[in-house]
Amino acid sequence: MTAYPQKITFGEMREIGTRDVLVYCRDPKCGHRMTFNADCWPDDMRLSDIEPDFVCVACGKRGADLRPKFSQAHIGAG
Repeated sequence: MTAYPQKITFGEMREIGTRDVLVYCRDPKCGHRMTFNADCWPDDMRLSDIEPDFVCVACGKRGADLRPKFSQAHIGAG
């Protein structure tokens, strides 16, 4: 069984202003990634709680790396 580091909860993610997650395949040779809206998961669930359940549609490997999708920073004139 693969150990997944404990990550923030979906509620904590929403508190910092993001509602979407980036989902990356765990296989470094694959590199497949997708973006999902996270509104379907409860506030007290951690991103790491569901990582083992994902199966990559490109390579079939089980397990994913989920990260909050932050807005792009706007650098320059303001």
